[in-house]
Amino acid sequence: MSKLTNSHSLADTGAVDKATDSTYCSMNRLIVSIHTRLKYLSKLYGRTLSLGLAIIVGVLLPQAHVLSFLIQYLIITMLFFSFLDMKINRHSFHKSIVWVLLANLAIPFAAYILIRPIDMNLALVAFMSGITPTAIAAPVVMGFLAGRVEYVAIAVLLNNIAIALVIPFALPLLAETQIEISTWEILPSVAFVVFVPLILARAVSYLPQQAQNFVRKGKSLTFFLWILVLFIVSSKATFSFLYEVSAPQTTLIQIALVSLAICVLNFGIGALLGGREYRREASQSLGQKNNSFTIWLALTFINPLVALGPTFYVVYHNLYNSFQMYLHEKKHLTRAS
Repeated sequence: MSKLTNSHSLADTGAVDKATDSTYCSMNRLIVSIHTRLKYLSKLYGRTLSLGLAIIVGVLLPQAHVLSFLIQYLIITMLFFSFLDMKINRHSFHKSIVWVLLANLAIPFAAYILIRPIDMNLALVAFMSGITPTAIAAPVVMGFLAGRVEYVAIAVLLNNIAIALVIPFALPLLAETQIEISTWEILPSVAFVVFVPLILARAVSYLPQQAQNFVRKGKSLTFFLWILVLFIVSSKATFSFLYEVSAPQTTLIQIALVSLAICVLNFGIGALLGGREYRREASQSLGQKNNSFTIWLALTFINPLVALGPTFYVVYHNLYNSFQMYLHEKKHLTRAS
């Protein structure tokens, strides 16, 4: 009888162990599944949410505009890392870069001519939003999107230099005021931000391979630097909007819509000019703008109301950049799976 009882006890114990093992395995699979899913969502939405959060925090903390002096040096650092693996040769130049430059000149002048009979300030908003050259940080964003950084870098150099030569003559004529602005006020700052990291990056290529590898480890910081730039730019734009401009709500809405139209037009026309091969690079070169430059011009030589055009543009093109990064991450993860 005792043997029978013992056998039943052993059987029951074995059944319990099996049930426990089964439950443990199920829980383990569930935990692994949740971890995998969270990791996927983090890769898919992580960058987009980080950029969006940087913009939101910047809007909520306009006091951080005092950090604006850091933007130039942060961009120089990001460009340095972007230029490390960039190889520019005669094949890097594509004729569509010239078309992007011509569009960068034609769109603002056409928009000014169309809007001038309706409202002078809105016409200047359209002009200043459109004439802005390619953003110094555009090659950095193109690097995040795994595009041709060298294409956008050439567009940065060409557009910034050409527009720096055009604006001193165009602005006094269009604004119908006696504006004194010299090309030599503009070119040194553009040259400093672009050529210093380019020269330093080229210099790194002459270092021993071990030293090069060590320097390249810093590339992982680029995205975090970009988040910091977005935070400061958003804070600066919000401060300008809240404390430096006074206008009726209808006027602000009109300025926002004109700036949005120019932004959509730039990215769209840029994509068309680039064709199938350089669609993304040309779109970025024409759409992502060096708005700090034209905000400064408008505040210094026109009025704070006109400066709102490129200020709104800051928000639009950064939101679009966040969306592009989301699509890029999604496509990359889909291929990987």
